[in-house]
Amino acid sequence: MKSELNLPAGFRFHPTDEELVKFYLCRKCASEQISAPVIAEIDLYKFNPWELPEMSLYGEKEWYFFSPRDRKYPNGSRPNRAAGTGYWKATGADKPIGKPKTLGIKKALVFYAGKAPKGIKTNWIMHEYRLANVDRSASVNKKNNLRLDDWVLCRIYNKKGTMEKYFPADEKPRTTTMAEQSSSPFDTSDSTYPTLQEDDSSSSGGHGHVVSPDVLEVQSEPKWGELEDALEAFDTSMFGSA
Repeated sequence: MKSELNLPAGFRFHPTDEELVKFYLCRKCASEQISAPVIAEIDLYKFNPWELPEMSLYGEKEWYFFSPRDRKYPNGSRPNRAAGTGYWKATGADKPIGKPKTLGIKKALVFYAGKAPKGIKTNWIMHEYRLANVDRSASVNKKNNLRLDDWVLCRIYNKKGTMEKYFPADEKPRTTTMAEQSSSPFDTSDSTYPTLQEDDSSSSGGHGHVVSPDVLEVQSEPKWGELEDALEAFDTSMFGSA
């Protein structure tokens, strides 16, 4: 989803919390133009966090998104935190953003892989920004038929700076980092040579293991003629020089 952005040389996107709310979230909710279009619009809660960087418009270690605020109940205010194969869980207290008037609320969340409440805590963090003090009964945006507080702005990052990937809960939990992804796909830490498998044809109905051509070469009959010739040549050279 990354595309070429017409940004000035030396551009860096490191906004403060107040700048995110005032110049990005407020304008998004009011359908106003944003000067630097570096924040992608996606349904963030449909994806795992490690899938999001490829959907962003800008960023290397942290990524920003506008997302509809998925609600647990259609007419309620309680958000649904399920996402991808896991869920986001709030941590700490909400932080008011803006002085002297509070413009927005910042909430910190941690991603858990698997089903609640027994998910595996990960290092993926989200800062979710929403507008404060919104009159829900009168705040329908006519242009897109969304209430003003239905939009949230999210900052996603991994606190260890890696692209961790957590597998489904029914498998053994593992993580994949960028370092592991760039390494060789072959594991040579245990042995340099192929491991021979024992023939268990006696316990498997007469059918042995299917082995690779390399293993078949190792398991082939020894070439005794060549071995005898080599030994005879060795003995001749030794005793002939005595």
